[in-house]
Amino acid sequence: MSTLSVAVSAVREAHGREALEEARAAAALYETPGVMDSDVLRLLDGRARILASGAGGSGPGAWAYRSGTLEPAAWIAVEPSGEGSSWPWAALLLALLGSLGAAAWAGARRRAPPPSRVPAVPALFGAFLFALVAATAWQWADSELTALSRSHLDRSIRSVEIASAAGAPTEAAARAAGLPWASVTALEEPEGLWTMPREVGEAIAVEPTFRAAPRYTLGAGGATYHGAAVVLPGRLPAGSLPEAIHLVLLGYEETASPTVPLVAAGLASALLLFLVLSLLPLAARPRALRRTLAAWGFLAPATALLLFFTVGPLLFSLWISLHDWHLVEPTHPFTGLQNYLALLTDGGWWSAVANTALFTLHVPLAMAVALTLALLTRESRRAVRWVRLALFLPGITSVVAIAVVWKWLLDDGYGLVNRALGAIGLGPVPWLTSPDTALLALMGIGVWMIVGYQMVVFQAGLAAIPRDWYDAARVDGAGRWQRFRHITLPGLRHTLFFVLVTSVIGSFQVFGLVYVMTEGGPLGATDVAVYHIYREAWEFLRFGSAAAMSWVLFAVVFAATWLHFRLLDRGGAHG
Repeated sequence: MSTLSVAVSAVREAHGREALEEARAAAALYETPGVMDSDVLRLLDGRARILASGAGGSGPGAWAYRSGTLEPAAWIAVEPSGEGSSWPWAALLLALLGSLGAAAWAGARRRAPPPSRVPAVPALFGAFLFALVAATAWQWADSELTALSRSHLDRSIRSVEIASAAGAPTEAAARAAGLPWASVTALEEPEGLWTMPREVGEAIAVEPTFRAAPRYTLGAGGATYHGAAVVLPGRLPAGSLPEAIHLVLLGYEETASPTVPLVAAGLASALLLFLVLSLLPLAARPRALRRTLAAWGFLAPATALLLFFTVGPLLFSLWISLHDWHLVEPTHPFTGLQNYLALLTDGGWWSAVANTALFTLHVPLAMAVALTLALLTRESRRAVRWVRLALFLPGITSVVAIAVVWKWLLDDGYGLVNRALGAIGLGPVPWLTSPDTALLALMGIGVWMIVGYQMVVFQAGLAAIPRDWYDAARVDGAGRWQRFRHITLPGLRHTLFFVLVTSVIGSFQVFGLVYVMTEGGPLGATDVAVYHIYREAWEFLRFGSAAAMSWVLFAVVFAATWLHFRLLDRGGAHG
């Protein structure tokens, strides 16, 4: 039933949007010179009411103005049409049949012993039924939205005809429709169109059947448009052909399609069915069943958080990466792997990946420094504890605060670092303004930030190494370097691997330092992968390409982590 409610909600929401569009069209017609109030009421077949400006403002409607005035002249209220008048009966019938089948199966098994494992046949049948219900509900919603699009186009045509009959100029009559439009003359040069999308005008221009068709459906830019040629009589001298304009409407089946919610609802229903069936083997063991339900109850909040805020966004980003997804565009055409293929020739993206790989080279240096500090601060004296605390503080301090302070310290003109260098005669260094030093400066700050955390982890690993091993090696005459090589390093093998993997993953995700200190400059020298993805999404509004970059970055990090695991396993086998 959740799948059906998703489809019905999408259609009802589209009806509500249509009512607002009808109100705006009626207001535009009201503002057209020569149009009477009765013409506005006739446009919506009596579903509109023209109220005084002081009496309106609630419900579906729009303010209408008169030429030369700043205050609204009227509030045009509209009663939605067709809301809730239809229902996905086929999908509802399938859902009821599935419920009856599940009830019959459960009744037949009442006296049978509980199965020893999850029933595979009912699970597969239920999953198939959920998919069938979702597909049927989607087909119903698509047909309803298509019919709503055609109704919207018909209303726009009537608006143009009413405005034209009232003597409005061609442009004013076309604006009364509230849709993208173009005259037949303008369609002869679609590259100069500004009143409708250029790709739509080109699609109309190249197809002769569209030029005079009263109604047509065309595909342009990966989306479906509904169009019509509206004749405006009386615009040309006698004996000439009447003037016509083309109206196009981006269908509601494109802008209000419930595809993603239906898929999510179907997957959630199938998951719930699988969970219920997985409890059947425990039906004969009430104690085990209670313990399982209690365990699931404790896991449910964390699982819900993971599904809604981790798994769900991940899958949605994968869906976005397969579309031409612009935030400012109403349609998101499916492009398949086009966004990924485009990255193969995107020099800016691969330059950002290379900068990220170079930035990651600071990780081995930080690990060496951290291990040295961990060995030097193993004692528990008060002074040593304060030193450890001071070294650990950068790891728990806000990245933005650290970036602001270091940007001030490394400033070319008034930075304390350059002032200190100038005092000893070394001169100022363009730490953040030169392509040769900017990334190196960020790498140095990265070492300073993570070395304290790594030191604490290494100290925990050192504490796990038995002291007897060092005593035995010292008795056998092993020196400091030999004890470090043959006892400390092997004892820290898993700790070193943990620190290496987590630090590499963190370095591939660097963003705050770059965003605050350099913004990817100078000349792209610090344009790292995550910052490049951020700009692609939130500056250029190309979310499909940004999502593809995110998944490519995930693949790179996953490959690096897998390689580390392989090397660890090989080292263990060799040892």
